[in-house]
Amino acid sequence: MFTAPVLDKQGKMIGILGGSLNLLHDNFLGDISRTRIAETGYLYLITRDRNLIMHPDKTRILKNPTPKDSNPLLEKAINGFEGTRENINSRGIRHLTTFKHLHAVDWIVGANYPVSEAFYPLQRIQLYFLALFLIGATITYFVVKLMMERFTAALVRFADHVRNISDKRGEQRLFEHGLNDEVGTLARTFNTMVIAEEQKSEELFYTSTHDALTGLYNRAYFDSELARLSRGRQVPISVVVGDIDGLKNCNDTWGHAAGDALIASAAGILLDSFRAEDIVARIGGDEFAVLLPGMNREDVEMVLGRINKSIEAALPVHGSCRLAISLGNTTCDNPECLLDAFKQADLQMYLNKAKHKELAEISSCNYPY
Repeated sequence: MFTAPVLDKQGKMIGILGGSLNLLHDNFLGDISRTRIAETGYLYLITRDRNLIMHPDKTRILKNPTPKDSNPLLEKAINGFEGTRENINSRGIRHLTTFKHLHAVDWIVGANYPVSEAFYPLQRIQLYFLALFLIGATITYFVVKLMMERFTAALVRFADHVRNISDKRGEQRLFEHGLNDEVGTLARTFNTMVIAEEQKSEELFYTSTHDALTGLYNRAYFDSELARLSRGRQVPISVVVGDIDGLKNCNDTWGHAAGDALIASAAGILLDSFRAEDIVARIGGDEFAVLLPGMNREDVEMVLGRINKSIEAALPVHGSCRLAISLGNTTCDNPECLLDAFKQADLQMYLNKAKHKELAEISSCNYPY
């Protein structure tokens, strides 16, 4: 029901205008109940005493008032609150609820927007972001996996190379990696270290197997090769043993520098007279020995002839110290007898040295045949 006073010019009430509105029929208030917010959101009118004036559920209009405390935000609106907050209505459904007080009548307009619908765009965005994240993470995983496989493949190859480096020789010890990445830097550093280590090893090997004065093999290397060849099958094997005549007199007369020059001259002649594969060694102060794999007696005699000619043509050292070498040789057809052959060649050398002493006129470091 609606009533309004009718006043005259002096403001005196002269009548009352009355009217009624059936809230259950279609009217301008019914438009409110038919208004939808999104899919299931709605508007409603309610009085301060909690009676519904208009609601999509017409069975609730002007019926039982909404129970007190069943709608927390409504209680605040009845006490003067206006605005929007998340709320649970009397039916236990979560909404974004807005309340507004009317000025003409003491009614409150309420708007319920279901949270599930209100946040649906955000939820969809979250799903989109989650999907994009999963797709991006998957792509990133495979990209990183490929990059790591490419990177670690080089590291694994490098680790295998280092693990088996003891089985490699020469340039095979170097690790090939042409890229300018971290592994490339590591490979270049490693190769530099390998080259330096090989140079040191070669220097150490040379020092341990060669005589410092003459550059010939030393006694230790000669003995190891003698043992190796005696266990092999290569025949024939010839042995040559030589000893410088008169070295002590040369040292006593002209000094050790002259004696060292005489030793170096003998070493040079021996090294030039034999093959590259022959083992030419200085096995004592003035004593030399040569192992000749595959060389027979006739070939050895030819070489010894060349050596004697080279000795005769050699210039004196320090003015008057002339080179003279007593030589002995033998050939064996059984590698197991190589040590005995070496002893026999050594004995023959001493016999030849004794003959040279008998035939030569001894003068200060001058021993012609």
